[in-house]
Amino acid sequence: MAFETALTRVLSNEELTKKFWARGYAELITHAEGNASKWIGRRILTAMIIAITTAGLVWLVKTGSIK
Repeated sequence: MAFETALTRVLSNEELTKKFWARGYAELITHAEGNASKWIGRRILTAMIIAITTAGLVWLVKTGSIK
């Protein structure tokens, strides 16, 4: 019963509740931005590797190394 009363008192404190959700939102945004940057970086790296490999294959075909 004491735990329920304490929890009710904490949840009724509007300022504390706003701080809690603001901190959670900031944490969520930090993780989302970091993951988005990593995702974009992986896509750019993959595109560069594909472009270099394709250019190498084209060069090998043009020079006659691959028929």
